[in-house]
Amino acid sequence: MKMKSILFLNIICICFQNAFAQEAQTINDTIYSEVLNEEREITIKLPVSYDQESNEKYDVIYLTDGEWNEYPFSFIYKFAQDESYVPPAIIVSVKNKYIDGANQRDRDFLPVKVPQPAISGGADNFLDFLEQELMPYINTNYKTNGHNSLYGHSYGGLFTAYALLTRPAVFDYYYATDPAFWFNDEYIIQLAGEKLESLPPGKVFWVAGITESHKGMKIDKMDSVLQAKAPENLHWKVVTYPNEKHNSVRLKAMYDGIKYVYSGYTTSPMMIHPMGGTLMPDSAIGIFIQNQGNARYTLDGSTPTSESMGIRSLDEIKGPVQLSVKSFSTSGRYDHLISEEFKTGEAVKSVKKTRKAEAGGLRYSFYKGSFEKIPDFDDMKPEQKGIANDTFRISKLGDTDLACLFEGYLEIDQTGNYIFFLRSDDGSRLYINEQLIINNDGIKTQPEPKSYVVPLEVGFHQIRIEYFQYKDGKDFSLRYVKPNRYQSERIPNSKLYH
Repeated sequence: MKMKSILFLNIICICFQNAFAQEAQTINDTIYSEVLNEEREITIKLPVSYDQESNEKYDVIYLTDGEWNEYPFSFIYKFAQDESYVPPAIIVSVKNKYIDGANQRDRDFLPVKVPQPAISGGADNFLDFLEQELMPYINTNYKTNGHNSLYGHSYGGLFTAYALLTRPAVFDYYYATDPAFWFNDEYIIQLAGEKLESLPPGKVFWVAGITESHKGMKIDKMDSVLQAKAPENLHWKVVTYPNEKHNSVRLKAMYDGIKYVYSGYTTSPMMIHPMGGTLMPDSAIGIFIQNQGNARYTLDGSTPTSESMGIRSLDEIKGPVQLSVKSFSTSGRYDHLISEEFKTGEAVKSVKKTRKAEAGGLRYSFYKGSFEKIPDFDDMKPEQKGIANDTFRISKLGDTDLACLFEGYLEIDQTGNYIFFLRSDDGSRLYINEQLIINNDGIKTQPEPKSYVVPLEVGFHQIRIEYFQYKDGKDFSLRYVKPNRYQSERIPNSKLYH
């Protein structure tokens, strides 16, 4: 029964914001290197969201061959960020040094001195410059969080691999596109065979090349060494692309590389609906996992592993179980674990409604004031009272901060498991027969749905909903999923009594 694709879809609101019109701040700078005994040009591109007054801090991505890689990488990264694949980051492009018109990249990127090119062999000095001078400068002047990446292409890709193998503590994530692993009789491949097993945990290594030169660049041999020697805690991937050239491959490799490194990142965290509750004995309910990614689950409360059952096999559950769902990311930074308990119990008994109760919606009481949590309504005097019928809208109560109390009866015409969804911006609470069912209190930056399953007996049940709104963003709704149904719906006013 594959109902998850439609389950509760109408409770999810997706807001798309076009950020292409916003420009990231670009800073052209220079830094004098004592190590290299020269001045180096750098370009710092800050994320659109960068704010000196904010507490937010950012990853830093360092690009070699900055004059060539800055534009494509920054463009691709921004595109991926706009699609919520990657977090905002600071991108630092390190431009090559030219002496008498000669590019010194061979000096900086090649780790061993060879006859040709004669200026080779300065990779350790360039690493010293990055580690001891440039990175401290960036960390001192910008809002960084300590997570650093290094990108390189061709000889720059060779340098990236060298940095991983010889100084793995400097960077967390390493990108090498069409790297020249053939250099100096495959020196870097021999080094990988010696160093890979001793790498510290948490590193990510992305290698990409073109199919036509897979063997010529010796990427195939690096792949073999990684398969044989890479420790379990090194996250790595080797990819080749057909019908690309040495330089053109950067476009696809950059995009796929950052998505691989930041897999698991999301601006909308994984959620389970319902978020726990009670089920009638021998009954089942559908489960919906929002933004599940590469998730696995267990039913005994244990933490899922990569060997646990895939979430796509989870359509419905029976109680009692402790459902644990974990989504996995490449780096481990964005792993997300949720655990919800589902008990078993008899249906909640109905109550007698007052003889004067009429169908057509709940009675509401409206209160003015600035609230940061749900107030004690018993100590307040309402500004207005009325019936929340089909024409009622909270927006009609005015633009001021407010609180509302809704009270009455809910009519249930079928005994079974009912899943309630309470969505609000800001706080809300749901009571049934004076029992707190959902607590969604507190100020929120965006509307949040909370859900719970409760078995109800045929008849009438007291219902009480509390809500407050702080500043902008009025949003409030209560929905339910009936027994043996898989889609939420608004509770009709014909089933609500005042």
